[in-house]
Amino acid sequence: MSCSFDLGGALRPPSEPSPQESVAPASAGSFGGSPTRCLGYDTVVTADTPAATSSLRLRPWQRLSLRVAALFVAVTVLAVALVGGLIYERQKRELPETLGALLLNIARTGALLIDPALHGEVERTLTRDSDAYRRLRAELAAVQDANRVATPIYTLTDFDQLASRARFMVTSRGPGAPGEPYPLVPALIEPLGRSFREGVATHTSVYHNQSGTWITAFAPIKDAAGRVIAVRAGEGGALGLGLLAARRVTRPISALTGGVARVAAGDLSRSLPVGSRDEVGQLTRAFNEMLEGLRQRDFIRDTFGRYVSPEVAKTLLESPEGLRLGGEKRDVTILMSDLRGYTRFAEQGDPEEVMGVLNEYLARMADLIIEHGGTINEFIGDAVFAVFGAPLPHPDHAERAAASALAMQRAMVDINRRYVERGRPRFEMGIGVNTGEAVVGNIGSEQRAKYAVVGSAVNLAARVEGCTVGGQIFLSASTYERIRDLAEVGAPVPVEVKGISQPLLLYELQGLSGRFAQRLPEASTEADPQLEVALPLLCWVIDGKVIAKDSLSGIVLRLGTRRLDVHLEAALAPLANVRLRLNYPGLGYDSGDLYGKVVGTEEGAGGRVYRIRLTSVDALDQKVLESFLAG
Repeated sequence: MSCSFDLGGALRPPSEPSPQESVAPASAGSFGGSPTRCLGYDTVVTADTPAATSSLRLRPWQRLSLRVAALFVAVTVLAVALVGGLIYERQKRELPETLGALLLNIARTGALLIDPALHGEVERTLTRDSDAYRRLRAELAAVQDANRVATPIYTLTDFDQLASRARFMVTSRGPGAPGEPYPLVPALIEPLGRSFREGVATHTSVYHNQSGTWITAFAPIKDAAGRVIAVRAGEGGALGLGLLAARRVTRPISALTGGVARVAAGDLSRSLPVGSRDEVGQLTRAFNEMLEGLRQRDFIRDTFGRYVSPEVAKTLLESPEGLRLGGEKRDVTILMSDLRGYTRFAEQGDPEEVMGVLNEYLARMADLIIEHGGTINEFIGDAVFAVFGAPLPHPDHAERAAASALAMQRAMVDINRRYVERGRPRFEMGIGVNTGEAVVGNIGSEQRAKYAVVGSAVNLAARVEGCTVGGQIFLSASTYERIRDLAEVGAPVPVEVKGISQPLLLYELQGLSGRFAQRLPEASTEADPQLEVALPLLCWVIDGKVIAKDSLSGIVLRLGTRRLDVHLEAALAPLANVRLRLNYPGLGYDSGDLYGKVVGTEEGAGGRVYRIRLTSVDALDQKVLESFLAG
């Protein structure tokens, strides 16, 4: 069955052609030889005619998609218009109350600042030249400026409801002499009369006059007996008050923006005033609470940083896992230093002076270690235990540790200079540096924990430091391999140490090139002047912290303030620690205990001669040695 449509879209059977339809015989290209119909045109169109296709195309406004889109746009515009209308009506109702409340606050503030006695004097004199008038005018001007109100603030007296007038007294700016009549429009009479009669603050609704659209607020000024003697009035144009209200909203937002900028710059000193109880006020309170939290965090970090390094404190406070017990293996460089001669000074010195010397020394060393990226793990008396490469990873931790050691030895020159100027003894420091794998992390319990570095690398660093003398830096072979292209070292020194089967090769660091380029101070490497002597001595070998019971006899062949060359009846191991006592034949008594370390040997005419570097000498013996050299 076939059918056709007319232009109106009515459906009719093929047996009823419309007046504009014509039937053409089937052409060779038609289907089944049946006639082909055209729609609303006098031209016959066959199925194989190109015009058949174009005549069936829909115009844009006939497309369903366009109609749906147009409907959607219309609905959206209508919805926006409705919502906008509702918001407008709501704001239209609420704006007078909001602006009126704002003006009431300004009026009340001004009324409280008005001195009734001064106002009474203005009422009596009715002149602008009085001191009372100038003071009250300045007070009102200050209120106007503080609230950024464009219109003047003034006081009124002698309200006459029947005559619809009052009298000016004081105005913040502009015209209006004391006693000048003030005509009242009808919108002002009821609220102003209420303020005079009942002594309450009120405001008008929105009213219109020849000058524009206004809202006016009144607040009573009372004398000492509580009587209303005048009313303080303030008014504002609706547009001006709207801008003022907007400024009241944007001002705390601007303050918040400025506060956030200050916090981002690191300034946590200024809280923001909370001026409202709305969402902006809540946001301001939240900002102040956040600021207080940041202050407490900084206080904890600074306080905590006095007991651990700043890096450890930062890691523990900022990392969610920072306080979790446990650790990890990491390749690090350990630096250990020890102050020579301090123990004897601590035993004999004043306790306050002893601690002052120690704190000054440790503070300087701590600054240098931190400056080179190290972390102070622990102070052990006058010894310093520092780690490079943890908790903050540094690929060049070996170079940093070596540079820190050189800087520490250089700093000792300045420290000793100040000590000598104050009459204190000189001190020397030995430093050992070792690189290796260690376990780093938190150890202890939930109640008390510490950030620690443990492992054989730490033990070996302590052994390396124990092989040094004052002013010396020893690197282990593993540290030297990391920085051999940068380090200037002496000949390797093989040392037998406990716990290691093979001799340990130590390298005396003398200088460093590269970005941390520096050298040991000259005072640490220059030769100690010596004098040929023949002084009997006794020597005890120190193994760890234990002094041997049996002594060795010997002779001091050459004597200096920091070094002795001695011949002994028995052999000593390289870098052995010894205790010495010298006999002073000409003085008739023996020295006190002198401590030193074997730093070298040579063959002499009478046998092997040991070079001993003195590490601890008391003040009396130091003077005796200096007297020998002085002749």
